[in-house]
Amino acid sequence: MRSRDEYLRNLDGLRDQIVFCSWAGTNALSPQRAMALLSVTMRIGVPVVCVTPGNLMDWQHPDQPFHPAYEFLSATHRADYLRTYFMHHYGGGYTDIKQTLRPWRGFFERLQAHPGHDGLGYTEISPRGVAPVPGPMGDELRANYQKLIGLCAFIYRKHSPFTTAWLAATHALLDAKLDALRTHPARHPQDQTGVMFEGGERSQYPIAWTEMLGNVFHPLVLQMHERILHDEIAPSFTQYR
Repeated sequence: MRSRDEYLRNLDGLRDQIVFCSWAGTNALSPQRAMALLSVTMRIGVPVVCVTPGNLMDWQHPDQPFHPAYEFLSATHRADYLRTYFMHHYGGGYTDIKQTLRPWRGFFERLQAHPGHDGLGYTEISPRGVAPVPGPMGDELRANYQKLIGLCAFIYRKHSPFTTAWLAATHALLDAKLDALRTHPARHPQDQTGVMFEGGERSQYPIAWTEMLGNVFHPLVLQMHERILHDEIAPSFTQYR
């Protein structure tokens, strides 16, 4: 029997057609989220790994530990981090816990058949779906939204040029924020810079809502859009909370 470490070192989620999802907080799933998770496991048509605080360490790569900032992140930003980490080190699919509309096997097969491409996702739905990156870059992203893919469901090759750049940028952000995160760790699952707590106190948590995922991911997709396939892999965006 192979050891866990050997299994993780050799895991290729694209080859083995594995989809990751995560519930990174300790709060319970709402009934809508529970039904969405059921739809993922029932409809996606390939093995699904749902990572939770209870099994998180089972999925830490033996040679690549999670960033030390992880423990200080909000549940939302932990989920943002995990999709980046899993897509780089293991590859395969990632989906938010939202209603899944169709099987994914054909999407895996399409990316497998295009070795010059790093990933596959759904075309971003509109300029409003683009991360609110400030300045000229944000204007360029919104003008070219049809070249972008969305954040909620995709498939990637592990150790690809895209995932390498994506994880490096994410780790650089967390390196820069680590001291502030230690001082002001997340206080609720959706904490973000400047949000108001009950009683009128303003959060000093140092990461904005889209800063760690969309603000990193969308500029990279635009820069490397010729390496990304588009397909009908989007989940449902209604009634998931």
